Amino acid sequence: MARRFGFGKKGGSGEDGAGWIYADLFLALMVVGLGSAVITASSPSGPSATTAPKTFQLSCAEFAVRVPGNVRGGGSQVETAVASEIAKRGWSPDSSKPGLVIVMGGFSGSESPGAGDGRARSLLPALRASTPLLQQVEMRTGGARSVRVNGIDTTVGSAGSYLMVVYLLFSGPPLTEDCTR
Repeated sequence: MARRFGFGKKGGSGEDGAGWIYADLFLALMVVGLGSAVITASSPSGPSATTAPKTFQLSCAEFAVRVPGNVRGGGSQVETAVASEIAKRGWSPDSSKPGLVIVMGGFSGSESPGAGDGRARSLLPALRASTPLLQQVEMRTGGARSVRVNGIDTTVGSAGSYLMVVYLLFSGPPLTEDCTR
């Protein structure tokens, strides 16, 4: 004998399915109520309401910056290197900034790349504190003796040597760069 969706025996009183009917009705009303909800948002008034926030894109053309021996006092060297690269690309400082930095730590012949990565990781707080440019930047680390930067093999060095691979953010027309290198 076929049963009907959990309703008791065939020929029952009909009270067995009454609870399910009310449950279905309640769910249908909930869906209708949620679908008809009106969401309002207020927007700020004034001159800033008409200007859209800048949209930045990540440039895949990275460049290398040698980390100064005195990291705490070397922030100006990092700032100079970043400003020089921005000017070389013809961008304005208002429309570009560092967006991703990979700090590569060198290692000696008796060590593994993990030792260079560990030293680079321990250098990050001092590097961030050295300049405001790096305080809000995504930073990653790695250990290597040399690394390929924008298609060119670049030496990191041995233990105690550091190289930053910097990717810039740019706000402006879409970039047309060759990101396959």
